[in-house]
Amino acid sequence: MKKLLLSVFTLSCFAGFSQWVYTGNNSSNDVTYAFGKALASDGVSSGLFSSTDDGATWAPSNTGVPAQGLKFGTLSGATLYAHRNFSVFSSSTGNNWSVMASALTSTSTIQSMTSLSGSVLAAVSPTSGVNIKIWQLNGATWALKSSPANSCIPTVFRNLGGTLYAGTTNTGVIKSTDGGMTFTGGLTGMPTQNIHKYTRSLASSGSTLYCGTAGGRIVRSTDAGANWATVYNIGDDNGFYGIYDIYVHTSSAVFCATDSGFVYTLNGGNTWLRYNTGLNFGNFENLMRSVTVSGAYIVAGINTTAGSGQRVVRMPLSTIGLTVSTGVSELSTEKLENKVYPNPTSGNVTIEVSDLTFNDNCIVKLFDAMGREVTTTVMIGGKAELNLETYSKGLYTFTVSNKNTIASRGKLVVN
Repeated sequence: MKKLLLSVFTLSCFAGFSQWVYTGNNSSNDVTYAFGKALASDGVSSGLFSSTDDGATWAPSNTGVPAQGLKFGTLSGATLYAHRNFSVFSSSTGNNWSVMASALTSTSTIQSMTSLSGSVLAAVSPTSGVNIKIWQLNGATWALKSSPANSCIPTVFRNLGGTLYAGTTNTGVIKSTDGGMTFTGGLTGMPTQNIHKYTRSLASSGSTLYCGTAGGRIVRSTDAGANWATVYNIGDDNGFYGIYDIYVHTSSAVFCATDSGFVYTLNGGNTWLRYNTGLNFGNFENLMRSVTVSGAYIVAGINTTAGSGQRVVRMPLSTIGLTVSTGVSELSTEKLENKVYPNPTSGNVTIEVSDLTFNDNCIVKLFDAMGREVTTTVMIGGKAELNLETYSKGLYTFTVSNKNTIASRGKLVVN
């Protein structure tokens, strides 16, 4: 009998810890991961917060941040960019932020940001009217890059496998193959109902691209955007059941923040599941707005009728059958091939990784024979260079990672 009671107690404790749990942050619904910490804000009514314990506790991280907070943009190199209205902010730590010089005025609103080949770009719309403009960071100053002819308001802007895609409020997804100078629409297989022409989210994993619509459809392309097909639908093709955020954890595991809570796939988008245990639907905690991964936890920002209207929740990756090693996940199917040259080396060495399709640049970490991290650099456009002429002779290992996902591993010799 005692053993039975102990088993029931153990299972109850496990269930309690293996579900969505409120973290105490009730001021944010936009979350991201950078600089070894989770970050949260909302860009409307609160400041910015950071967590160094995978979302368990949060502390203000507001130096240089407006009282209303920021919306996160893109991580490029060692700098995280964020925006509010027509202003761009940057930080190399997540704690201290600086407003950047820009010719943007109060007649424009930054909607979304991305990076392409080392350049940081922003999709901008006017406060009145319907059109899209692309701004580019030149040195430390933002300047207008292009004024495409498309009559649309951008909602999300992403680099998917080297091609720029923009979601819009009225014309679906448009794409640019010339770095944002011109955009075309009419992508094959996209849903045609007006509600699905309002695009909320975009993401990619290799040649597989994902799109989330305001009507509740997840649309996937397995051929680098040539053809698309609906793989999941939480709506009725009439009302708003938005897919607000898509986070690619590995090539198989993809997470979505939706109006119906947390939706995920573990097989590259072939089948999708929901997991909302722990969320209070009575407080509208099903209205999930963003999702990321920090260490062994999935961290999500939600809207709710409780508190100030936003809050952050988290859940162990193990709840849905995923594991991590030392807080870092690896691509679960195939590791991306890399080239190292010259190898052995006594000076400069180049590391290249093919088929990288993350939205942001990757980080290269070099470790000595004792497993100690000796240097870190940024991989831009699939290539990173290191100067090792002052390093001790011997065998070194390296990882190439984006946020919490290791894309490639390798070895090199210093002689």
